[in-house]
Amino acid sequence: MSSKKKNIYIYLGKVILITLLIVLIVRTFFISSFTISSPQMEVTLYDGDKILIDKTAYGIRLPITILSIPFAFDNIGGIQSYSSIWQLPYKRISPQSVNKNDIVLFNNPLETDKPLDKRSLIISRCAALPEDTIEMRKGLLFISGKQYEESPNMLKQYKTTLSDGEELKFILSELGIPERDITQDSIYIRLKISKYEAFLLRGAIADSLSVANEIDTTQNYSFIVPSKGYKIRLNEESLIVYKRLIEQEQQGKEITITNGVLRINEIEHSYYTFADDYYWMLSDNTDSTTDSRSLGFVPFHNVIGKAFYVWDSSNKNQRFSPIE
Repeated sequence: MSSKKKNIYIYLGKVILITLLIVLIVRTFFISSFTISSPQMEVTLYDGDKILIDKTAYGIRLPITILSIPFAFDNIGGIQSYSSIWQLPYKRISPQSVNKNDIVLFNNPLETDKPLDKRSLIISRCAALPEDTIEMRKGLLFISGKQYEESPNMLKQYKTTLSDGEELKFILSELGIPERDITQDSIYIRLKISKYEAFLLRGAIADSLSVANEIDTTQNYSFIVPSKGYKIRLNEESLIVYKRLIEQEQQGKEITITNGVLRINEIEHSYYTFADDYYWMLSDNTDSTTDSRSLGFVPFHNVIGKAFYVWDSSNKNQRFSPIE
């Protein structure tokens, strides 16, 4: 091989390595891409949408798992792509609070057997902030005394007495409404649509459209979203709500609860002060429970970044557009 060719290969190798290093730094600290893998945020975001995440929005969370293969999240072909032998403590540069209605990417708070930055990724909308009061009054959700304003894109199941399913599909096509989970029985046709789509559809099929699932008016409860430094009195009632958070914050210590009495390493505690801020996340698709309804409170430690841009989508009107 001539000296000239050798120099060209060395130069190209350096360019490739530098490019990969720059991409890795950008993905790790500033902006990364995420693919929506469920319909839980429809119709704000669709299953299969590729979006950009701003990792600086809430402060840059530094890597925790050091021994990890670059450009692989947690596995390659089903084989774990990291080692948890060496982990750094949690650290965030210039932390900023999450805002209500932000669409947030975060790590699953239930996967406590994995390193924090290798837990599965979930995307959802922030419904409540630290120290907000969450109340369910006769089946209606209130945040700090105000009824929760659902996203206008939130999907709910509606039902119609229209007997001809093909006629309904024709009407949906004329109105530009996608067909979602359409089912039919001897009385009703059921489908998923947003409030705006329901408004359009009512104009075409008059009064035969209504929400399929009635509100459960027997649901009544109230609790506060913990903040860093928030102190609670421990009893049977408060431990029902906050037991899991205490166990997570005190991971590695011996936790016992007997008759509403909490002991940490055999020391009895009457009060508990939280070490992190927490958030209440809700999906735009009411049938999806991969949010705080099943995950509980989401710690600020778990927050990765804010979704801000769709760069690819099966919906051509969604492609190359900012996320509202």
